[in-house]
This record gives sequence, structure tokens and C-alpha cells, in this order.
Amino acid sequence: MIDLLINNRGNIMLFVEILAAVTGLLLYNKYKHTAAKYFIYFLVYTVIIVVLGRYTFYIKNDGILSFLDGTVLERNYWWYTLFWKIAASTFFGFYYSKILVNKVLKKILKFSVFFFLFISIVIILFNLPLYFTNIIPSVSILSALIIFQCVFFYFLEILQSDKILSFYTSLNFYISVAILLFWLIKTPLSFFEPYYTKIDEDYVHLRSCINLVIISFMYITYIIGLIVSKPEYD
Repeated sequence: MIDLLINNRGNIMLFVEILAAVTGLLLYNKYKHTAAKYFIYFLVYTVIIVVLGRYTFYIKNDGILSFLDGTVLERNYWWYTLFWKIAASTFFGFYYSKILVNKVLKKILKFSVFFFLFISIVIILFNLPLYFTNIIPSVSILSALIIFQCVFFYFLEILQSDKILSFYTSLNFYISVAILLFWLIKTPLSFFEPYYTKIDEDYVHLRSCINLVIISFMYITYIIGLIVSKPEYD
């Protein structure tokens, strides 16, 4: 059973991602006058990025993209570094700047995001070969720091307000828990990526299990949050 799940992990993860996006679109009217509408847009964006990121399946075995075989684009590390690690962290920085109330915290977060973007671009420019062939750990760490900052500022605010009494009705609470656990677990894996090889079956199996569990957990948490939460108007 476990082997069956692992062997089909890509399709399972894509399924829960699509399910979360569809759930968000179905409940769009519920959140269309709140900042949560941007999160629904992000869920749709994520599905698009994941689907397009699977272009590597069409490179090998004389696929329609076989002309990319042997080029810097034959692997999709660059795609997910740019459109997930950098873009997703930037989005959450934008999103939390929308839902935070404290003006000082909002300014700090906005500055952090701009600094993150600048430093990430510099790191990529100085590590172009690695950018196309593997994960860049320093970008992963900076990405995680933005997420941790977003979540920390959010929890700090709700602990200092009466929102703590009804946190379970807030979509932002479910989002915060999900992304915190995801980045907390996934970021350390970036340090082991340079040693990733299909020959090491134990690591491949462990990596696959972690990805399947944490990604499924994150999107299922999003779905639950979208369904049970109440709209929070600005």
C-alpha cells in the first residue's frame, strides 16, 4: 500500500493541489471581499506552476520536449526555485502585509521581502550553474525566514488581540500552521539535495514519503480552513 502511494506520489500531490484550488474557487464568493481572495488566486497559480513544472516528463524517451535533453533546462530545479521558493515566499510576504494590522510590522515585512528578492537574485547570478542543476540552500533558507517572519508576526498579533478567542474560525490561522510546518520540514532537506541519487534507495524512499505527507497535509489543511473559516473583512 505504501509503495503504491509512493509510486503515485506525483499524481496524489497534484490531486490535493487541484482539490484545494477548486475548493477555493467554489468558495470564492465567500471570500471575494477579503484578503483571502488573493490566497485563492495563489492556489490556482500553484496548480499551474506544478503542471508546467512537469515538463521534464516530456524530455526523456524522445518526448515532445526531447530537444531540451542535454541543455540547462533538462531539469526543473530552476523552475521551482524561481516560481516556488522565491515567488511563493514573496506572495506570502505580500499576503501577510495585507492581513497584519500593526503598521510597524507591515513595514518590516515589506522591507524583508524586498531584501529577500534582491539577495536571492544576487545569489542566483553568482551560482548560475547550480541554479539549473540543483537546489540552492541559501535561497531555501532565506525563503524559510520570510515565511517564519510572516507567521511570527501573525501569531504575535492574534496573541495580543481578542482574535485568539476565535482563532479556529480564521482561514489565516490554518494557512499559517500549514506553511510553518511545510517550510520547517522541507527547508532542512535542501541541504541533502546535492547528495540525492536514485542509487541511494533509502534516501529516495524517505524523501518521497516526507514530500507526500507534508504536501498533502498542507493542502488538506488549506481545504479545511477554506470550508470552516469565516470571512475576515478588512
